Amino acid sequence: MPGEVKLMKNRMLLTLLSLIFIVVFLFISCGKTAPVTPSPGPPEDVTPGTTPPTKLVAELVIESFTFKPATLTIPVGTTVTWHNKDSVPHTVTSREDIFDGGMSHDDTYTYTFSQSGTFEYYCTVHPFMTAIIIVE
Repeated sequence: MPGEVKLMKNRMLLTLLSLIFIVVFLFISCGKTAPVTPSPGPPEDVTPGTTPPTKLVAELVIESFTFKPATLTIPVGTTVTWHNKDSVPHTVTSREDIFDGGMSHDDTYTYTFSQSGTFEYYCTVHPFMTAIIIVE
């Protein structure tokens, strides 16, 4: 009988730990969804037969719980796209409440910087993940 009681307690403990793991996983997986940013149409100031201005773009990667690069300097008007290559969700949240987007594995979030400044951001799910964008 004592062996059966111990086995029963071990099963209950394993079940409890499994439930805790599932709840934590679901909590972490419920990151914010990235807002949909409509793509702009052709610029109105382009005359027929001319080349439209080049769109300024920059790409960052989230990998191994790190924003890469950790510091990025870009000109005003640049559209930045973050690509989450980690298997867990992350957010890109500015400390100044200017942008905030969530991404699951292999998702992207895009934001266009229309003003100059230094923008610190972090992941709300993993606050130790921080980075900076400098817009000149």
